[in-house]
Amino acid sequence: MIHENPILATWSSIAESSKVFPVMPDGCRDLIIKQNPGCPTHLFISPLMSTPQKIFAQKGTAFIGIRLKPGASIAAHILNDHPLPDSIQGLTELAYDAASMSGDVSDMMRCLALATTPATAASDLGVSLRTLQRHTMKVTGQTPDFWRRLARARKAARYILSGVLLHEAAQACHYSDQAHMTRELKCWFAMTPGEIAASRHDRNHPSWGICHIGYDAPESGEQISIR
Repeated sequence: MIHENPILATWSSIAESSKVFPVMPDGCRDLIIKQNPGCPTHLFISPLMSTPQKIFAQKGTAFIGIRLKPGASIAAHILNDHPLPDSIQGLTELAYDAASMSGDVSDMMRCLALATTPATAASDLGVSLRTLQRHTMKVTGQTPDFWRRLARARKAARYILSGVLLHEAAQACHYSDQAHMTRELKCWFAMTPGEIAASRHDRNHPSWGICHIGYDAPESGEQISIR
């Protein structure tokens, strides 16, 4: 079995003020080291989200993280037995030890991101729909349709932020109509297409979090910042 690099990107952030910030569903799990001022450092794994989450960060709280590719597996026992890293390099080495990504899972995730239905993804992969469903649930804990819908919603939101008209974004992303796209974007991101469009020129708006590297976003090792 061919194995791929499980790491999608590295990131770091320091809270410049005490605030609550939203984190949008991106199809990824992150290994994160968090250091609150005056508190012990701790390591945690972010959950796979289906709705936005609100995270509180105290002023001066430092984060460093490794974003894993969608579908990457994590060996929790390796994390538990490993000394706590104190640098991005140490966290990266731990991620390589604890996380893995097989070539067949990578192919499956790419196919689901492009598919119009789970059935077409199964056909493209040369397996039955039931086999695809079982394998996706076993590897990711989510259904094929979870991944297909998330990729489509992220793509639609990025189109809208880039200036594409709402009805054109709905058509390009294969929604049945604009109302269908509206329901999906509200489900995933708690924002309507109109709200996303209105934030095009405000890079501090939560909608721009949808553009962070993640599922169906271009893969690279670029540094990203979450604030």
